[in-house]
Amino acid sequence: MNKLYPTDKIHHQYVEYPQRWLQLVLFLCALLSNIMFGFSLSPIVKEMSLVYQVDSRYLQFLTISFTVFSVIMIIPGNIINEKYGIRMSIMIGCALTFIGSIFAIFINVSFWFFFIGQLISLIGFPFRLISASKFVANWFFPENRILIMVIIALVFNASSGISIRIPLIVLGDFQIHDHPTEEQIELGRALIESLMFLLFGLMILLCVPPILFFLSKPVTPPSFSASDECVREDYNKASVVVASNPDFILLTISFAFILGTITLFTLQMEYFISPFNYSLKDQSNLVLVGVIAGLIGDICVGTAIKKTQSYKKVLRICNILVTVLFGILILALHVNKVFFFIIYFFLCGSSAIMALTFEFSCELCFPLSENTTIAMLGFFGNLLNFLQGIPEILILKGDNQLCSTLAMIFMLILIGSSNVLTMKINENLKRSEQDIQLDDRIEKKNTEVSLLEQSKFNNNNEDY
Repeated sequence: MNKLYPTDKIHHQYVEYPQRWLQLVLFLCALLSNIMFGFSLSPIVKEMSLVYQVDSRYLQFLTISFTVFSVIMIIPGNIINEKYGIRMSIMIGCALTFIGSIFAIFINVSFWFFFIGQLISLIGFPFRLISASKFVANWFFPENRILIMVIIALVFNASSGISIRIPLIVLGDFQIHDHPTEEQIELGRALIESLMFLLFGLMILLCVPPILFFLSKPVTPPSFSASDECVREDYNKASVVVASNPDFILLTISFAFILGTITLFTLQMEYFISPFNYSLKDQSNLVLVGVIAGLIGDICVGTAIKKTQSYKKVLRICNILVTVLFGILILALHVNKVFFFIIYFFLCGSSAIMALTFEFSCELCFPLSENTTIAMLGFFGNLLNFLQGIPEILILKGDNQLCSTLAMIFMLILIGSSNVLTMKINENLKRSEQDIQLDDRIEKKNTEVSLLEQSKFNNNNEDY
């Protein structure tokens, strides 16, 4: 059934509360906190390894370790979500990130304080991300779900770009040689400590309000699928349910090979492009270009779903574009910076599919709950992301053009295979169908009641 909600849908029982916008802001703060703290080190991996005299592999591992912790913590996070509500998950995630930022400010006492702080923060990452679709379902009408998910994806993309630029605000044009002097090391330590205190201040602003004021759901639900009347599959049986749903498995693999690959490329960008004489400033500008493209892409994807009334069609178009553009990106890296920037802009715009995939997966797996659906998507998707990240780290050297090219060709092969998988997905929008049918039954019932009352009124007038 390829049917989404019309924009003029009238609800006869369910309501949206004005408070939903405040709750959306609080949810975005919770999501922002982890991204701001966790992704901010990726542009300065090499500089940190030289300043603190540690193997850069430790820092490279940190940049992809969100995939590891998503695999490890996503199931416990889902259990907490289902048993205690998404408020508990938000509180746990924000608290862990805040604690991690406290550890990080002691980086000059020992580098391992920072390392442990990052790991603590990353443990809390899946608690928030898997709550996105459930939050949207709990607070907004069904026809507004994709719009709100697009807003969440917009903020996710924007915050990723901002977090990667934050180190440049503090470090500026700081340069360090492969064999640094004591003066360079001391300056680097002072600048990086200042960066940690800046991030700690941001965590106070982003983590504390959600802990205090975020709510799981309103007094009454905005749709049947968000209500207690809607019987959901037991989360304990979730793995069996999704494993028996081939469409969900295909969507998950495709999601990992597209968005996961582009995310890993962004996080490891310094190692991909530095052999081609790209500076830290170039990398920062490139990320900014990607963020702008991602924002535009999210809007276009949301609009396209509304117009086409189909998740699958939009997903297939995006995947094809990403495949072609990533192939051209490899060529552009060897040509010149302007060409590379232009292709990267279109690539990031085409890969803005997070909101689409989250909501599509919830439709395919209904009546599995949104929490559980996204948890399973994250579990299998991030497991694949981590596995594909291992050979990339082993191949990348950071000073060899051939290694960068081979790693990108490997990524292109993964991206290309996602197109075959997407074609085989059978679009079946179960959740939308259920909400539409229920709302239509309520409308019919209300109409019948109104006609009956009108008939009684007419009869009374005739008797009079």
